[in-house]
Amino acid sequence: MSVMPFRGGAAREAELLGAVLEVLRETGYDRLTVDAVVARARASKQTVYRRWPSKAELVVAAFVNAVSRGPGDPDTGSVRGDLLALMDLLLDELAELGDVIVGLLGELGRNADLAAAMEEHYIGARRRSVLAVFERARARGEVSEEADVELVWQAGPAILFFKALVSREPVDRELARRIVDQVMLPLL
Repeated sequence: MSVMPFRGGAAREAELLGAVLEVLRETGYDRLTVDAVVARARASKQTVYRRWPSKAELVVAAFVNAVSRGPGDPDTGSVRGDLLALMDLLLDELAELGDVIVGLLGELGRNADLAAAMEEHYIGARRRSVLAVFERARARGEVSEEADVELVWQAGPAILFFKALVSREPVDRELARRIVDQVMLPLL
């Protein structure tokens, strides 16, 4: 994704990215067009393409912007506290953007550009956050050197996303706590 600053400023960029999500919710990824986005946001195509050269990058930027409102990497002083804080962020993302996530998940297998952008800007960022939590926890002696942290970091989100998006079961903070206490911590 380009790092070129948006000429309209941060507020204007947030407005445009919000329009992307609105159009995405209405049309789905396949039928989303930059023309529809610029019409909704009252922006120029040139401005959009200068910053985001592809539809995939534009959509991922909008998604990442929407989920980036929470605090950064938590550091509560315990691996349990940090994992609970990360799970809370995921619950908030699901509540706000579950419909968008469902639409994007269906596209990831068909669209290599979208999959690469999601991996780089969303999944990779989440992975780095959780692995930083595990590294701090290892330094405190809370995580075994033998723990498969690559597997564990995926366990919590996988269960939450499956329950919320596939089996359509309710997800809440109690479920997040159970996942941390009964799945993730024992694996660590």
